[in-house]
Amino acid sequence: MHIPKPLSPAGHRVRLLTVCTTALLALGTTAASPAAAADSVSYTFESPSQKLPFMAINGAGRVLVGPAPGGKGGHAARVNIPNDGRSFKSELVIKGLDAGSHRFSFANYLPGDWQSRDFDTIVTQWFSTQDDTSRIKPVMALSVHGGAWRLKVHWMSGGAIQEKIIPLGAARPGHWNQWAFDITWSSPSTPGSIQVTRDGATVGSHRGANNYHRGQPPHFRIGAYRPGWRPEKGPKHRTGSSEAVLYIDDIAITSTAAGSAPAPRPTATGDAGSPTRTPAASPGSAATGSPSASPSTKAGTAPSNGAPAAAAAGPPSAAPRATASGGSSLPSTGSTGMVGVGIASAAALAGGVFFLLQRRNVTRPNRGAHRR
Repeated sequence: MHIPKPLSPAGHRVRLLTVCTTALLALGTTAASPAAAADSVSYTFESPSQKLPFMAINGAGRVLVGPAPGGKGGHAARVNIPNDGRSFKSELVIKGLDAGSHRFSFANYLPGDWQSRDFDTIVTQWFSTQDDTSRIKPVMALSVHGGAWRLKVHWMSGGAIQEKIIPLGAARPGHWNQWAFDITWSSPSTPGSIQVTRDGATVGSHRGANNYHRGQPPHFRIGAYRPGWRPEKGPKHRTGSSEAVLYIDDIAITSTAAGSAPAPRPTATGDAGSPTRTPAASPGSAATGSPSASPSTKAGTAPSNGAPAAAAAGPPSAAPRATASGGSSLPSTGSTGMVGVGIASAAALAGGVFFLLQRRNVTRPNRGAHRR
């Protein structure tokens, strides 16, 4: 039987150094992965195996994947809210983002038979869930109001909600809009920033407070929401309106460095499709009102052939976030930062172990000198 030769003191030091370094590097890389997954998300609706995000649906609304209209090609998500007296929201919800800086890009399409109404139809919103579950307006909301796009920004001052309305240009039914929102969320001591581009041209911006600085960091919702269609508001805004139908595609959320918005361009690019009527039911009016963090009544996925939605699909998993004393989440370091921290920690610990072993070797008596 072969008996392995015992390692020399130097061999022990090398082995210990290798084990420490490998373990810490593995730990750093593992810690980096959830942060990257939580703050970097995309949905193109082209793969039948890709699950949709969590669905927040109140009433009988639907989010189904099918052929994209307007000459775009490929697939898109079709969102609808029926005018049935109880339905008012059909949204995809993406949570798990930190309170730092992100780019939110997506495409949306109002059918050629879109009905312009003097109310808001919210198509994208950033919502900050509050600890007391009170109804509160979204910190930001992109809506079509009448025949124009506009952005509402909210923040808290003196215990009251403040609002700024930013016009973003005319809405063009039958046209695919390519949106990008470069957002740095404000803190109690630091102003935030918002830059909005549509079809490659800067159409709006804001600098200053842009959230409530309490509760959870704002999460992302996209689809259709008509606050004025909430049942408690009565039938006033539903009169003469058919169901709301629109399409969304190419959703991408990425972490960015603060102030990394692209240089503005003076004008938008050309059309992505001429106005056409769709085979879907005509969309209806929009309505004003304050959204709330109402519980979801439906969740699921849908195949690209437009069949009924399948079983529920949960939201993307999010990495644990450090929490500040005020309750808001601290910005994550991201995958690159976490790997750097892991490498630095491994190097520091390994260096310390090597130093202690060297010192021990120097100060330990030479046993051979007494063995005579």
